Amino acid sequence: MQRILVGIDRSAESRQALDWAAGVASRAGAELCAALVQPRADEGGPPDGQAELEALVAGTAVPVHARLLEGDPAEALLAAAASEEAGLLVVGSRGAGGFAGLQLGSVANHLARITTLPLVVIPPTAADHVDHVVVGVDGSSGSLGAVAFATDVAAALGIGATAVYAFEPFVEWVPSNDPGSWQRHAREQVQEWVAPLEQAGVTVAIEVDRDVHPVAAIGRAVDAHPAALAVVGTRGRGGFAGLRLGRVPSQLVHHTGAAVALVPTPLG
Repeated sequence: MQRILVGIDRSAESRQALDWAAGVASRAGAELCAALVQPRADEGGPPDGQAELEALVAGTAVPVHARLLEGDPAEALLAAAASEEAGLLVVGSRGAGGFAGLQLGSVANHLARITTLPLVVIPPTAADHVDHVVVGVDGSSGSLGAVAFATDVAAALGIGATAVYAFEPFVEWVPSNDPGSWQRHAREQVQEWVAPLEQAGVTVAIEVDRDVHPVAAIGRAVDAHPAALAVVGTRGRGGFAGLRLGRVPSQLVHHTGAAVALVPTPLG
């Protein structure tokens, strides 16, 4: 995560995303790039976009490389992230021109479905810093990608992590304290999945929940760490071929009050 790109506009949510990204960049020793997307000149784009861009990044706590983009916001931000070789894209949950009551703006929603790199969505209620990482795991390639990203963040910021696994076993044959119980087996699985975190020197707590929806389980872990970053893969087990955004990350973005990182899984 040597470079972070944050999408900005005139909204308060955008400023919050910029400040959040600046804090992470400062602690991780990463470069920060901020991009403002405006309509093309022939579509009514403002002639003084560069002045607006400079005004928006003024006062940021770290040096910012500012870029003025044109076109579709989501597509332009992804293209800019690729050209900047950014390892992380950050946006506010809603931008300028959004509708009251919507929990996820159109740009953030579009990015969540098409992103090709880790995307962090910052809702208005998110903390302005990160002091813990909560990563949802289920053994899928998507969740293993989430663990890899969580490892990079936790190691770079020097913070701990909680791995959450929520599932519903078919049958409970033995007591939970028996070596062959579902709980013991599940914890052993999670320990294998989160090995990269431990190998990087990150302190990891493991939470295994039975008969609890993954969103509720991850939300509970986030509540225990008010400045946590929730990390999930864009697809987990049980998804449908062709979908780039599974139900769990979608619901997290809509319902959690914390910053949420969506880590894409290549389609195959």
